[in-house]
Amino acid sequence: MKVATLCSAEVITAEVTDTLFEAAEKMAHNHVGALAVLDEGALVGVISEADLVRAIAEEASLELAYVDEFMTEGAITVTPGDDAGIAARRMVENGVGHLPVVERDLAIGMVSKGDLLAVGAIAAPREP
Repeated sequence: MKVATLCSAEVITAEVTDTLFEAAEKMAHNHVGALAVLDEGALVGVISEADLVRAIAEEASLELAYVDEFMTEGAITVTPGDDAGIAARRMVENGVGHLPVVERDLAIGMVSKGDLLAVGAIAAPREP
């Protein structure tokens, strides 16, 4: 199965200059666990729920700390034409739960562990 059939239809983004609070609001409002992070339109990383938890544990002020201070830099990506297995392998190898989907150097979607698990759950044979 191709990533294009699994990923979200749009990518929800944060800017490097957004506060952690703004990023958390975007995640909550859009019911997503991660945001692609852009700097002047270029994909530079991902901010996830795990990154927000780390910021809280480090007692960062969500209203004063910026996304670029806690994001995972240099996002690992996939393309719409990549197989779901490639996405799963990249997540496991890099210890991440979300991958931006890029096409022509633009983030066009996001695929998550949940997306991959849902496909596995649907495709898995039922036990008697």
